[in-house]
Amino acid sequence: MYRQILFIVCLTAALGCRPRAGEVPVPVVDLLRELDAAEKRPPAGFALASHEEDGVVRAAIVAAVPSRLTIPLPMPRRGALRAFVALDGDNPAAAVRFRVGVSDHRIYEGLNEIIVTGERGGWVELRTDLSAYAGFKWSLFYRPERIVWRLVLAADAINAVPVRGVWST
Repeated sequence: MYRQILFIVCLTAALGCRPRAGEVPVPVVDLLRELDAAEKRPPAGFALASHEEDGVVRAAIVAAVPSRLTIPLPMPRRGALRAFVALDGDNPAAAVRFRVGVSDHRIYEGLNEIIVTGERGGWVELRTDLSAYAGFKWSLFYRPERIVWRLVLAADAINAVPVRGVWST
C-alpha cells in the first residue's frame, strides 16, 4: 500500500513538472474589416482610407468628430487593443479626445483615452488592456467568455475647430 501511494505521488509530481505546451496564440482582430458590422454614429461619418503621418502610411478609419464606432466582438484571453490615432488635416488649433471603452448593452466602461492636438502631429499609439473581459473568472454568474462585448471607439472635439479623427491598427 505504501509503495502504491508513493508511486502515485511520484507520478503526479512527474506529470506536473513536465514543460508547458507552447503558448496558445491570441487571435488578432482587424478592426478595419469589422467596420461593416459596426454600429456607426453618425451613420455616414466613417470611411476606409490610407492615411499618411510623418512619412508612415497606414490603412485607417477616418471618422467625423464627434463620432462613435461600436464593434461587437468576443474578447480573446490576454486581449489588448493596439491602435494608432491621428488628426486628418494640418490645423494646429484642432484637438480631439480619442476614447476606448467596453459595453455589454447595459453599462459602458471607459478604459483609456488620449488627447491629440494639431500641434503634436503624427501617429500616436493608444494601447488598452482588454484581458478583464475574457477568460475564466471565479464566479457563479460572471462568465466573460460567453459575452459578445461591444468595443467602443469614440472621438470627441475638445474645441470648436472642425477636424476628422483617424483610427488605425
